[in-house]
Amino acid sequence: MMIDVIAGVSMVAGAALIALGSLGLVRFPDVFTRMHAATKAATVGVIGTTIAASVEASSLGGALALLLVVVLLFLSGPLGMSLLARAAYHDPETPRSAQTLDLEAELPVDETTATTRSAGTSRFLVVWLFLVWIAAFGSIAPNVVIGGAIAAIAVTTATRWLSLRWPRLFVHPIAAVRFAVYFTGQMFVSTWGVIAALWVPRDQIQPAIVAVRVLVQTRNEVALLMNSISFMPGTVALELHDDELFIHVLTTDDPADVVAEIGRLESRIMAAFGPNGQTVHDSGTT
Repeated sequence: MMIDVIAGVSMVAGAALIALGSLGLVRFPDVFTRMHAATKAATVGVIGTTIAASVEASSLGGALALLLVVVLLFLSGPLGMSLLARAAYHDPETPRSAQTLDLEAELPVDETTATTRSAGTSRFLVVWLFLVWIAAFGSIAPNVVIGGAIAAIAVTTATRWLSLRWPRLFVHPIAAVRFAVYFTGQMFVSTWGVIAALWVPRDQIQPAIVAVRVLVQTRNEVALLMNSISFMPGTVALELHDDELFIHVLTTDDPADVVAEIGRLESRIMAAFGPNGQTVHDSGTT
């Protein structure tokens, strides 16, 4: 059956990525480059195997629970990677590959952002909590649905003082779909780039710390940009200082290519989730 084929392909691809990510621990030259392989390739691999399991799940509840795992991995994986990379970068005792091109010798100690509070809405938080509730119980029985709705509204109302602001997902639906397609394509392309780097001699891998001037202003756009950069194998967002985003790149011959790629990603994010659908016109390095 077609479902079995999809599950089989996802399982094999996921297992292969996990194995290749483990190989990167041996092949890559320093802590930062190993993070790209061990954490990110493995995360994508786990997502692949989890999708396979959800496709083959015999019940709706099991499929929802497994898909919830995929969503949580997508949300937590990039954040954990960025925090680890940032801590390692500021640790003077962390060894670094001699080939690393550092365009900024010292980052400021205190992280700062010039972002503004998003014009988002808490309605999406209600939807998210409701879906988590349904997935946790693995049922769409009336009592579960009603309980989930009540719990989601109650939690959102009780935490309004935290000023939780979630993006309006469908302000620009066509642009949002374009961003999703672009991001998915780049994730597959960059994953292949990490795999190809496994066979490059250690002394020929050229990591870089690149400073990219960004134009995103709201917290939602900044968070989505940094999450997207860190989820795509080959790049990790370290931190944001004013309007400069510092990124660790696994290997690059020309940092300008990285800047241009981040600019294209930023343009799609702002077109999809910006208040007026604005786009980025230029980016630069320090």
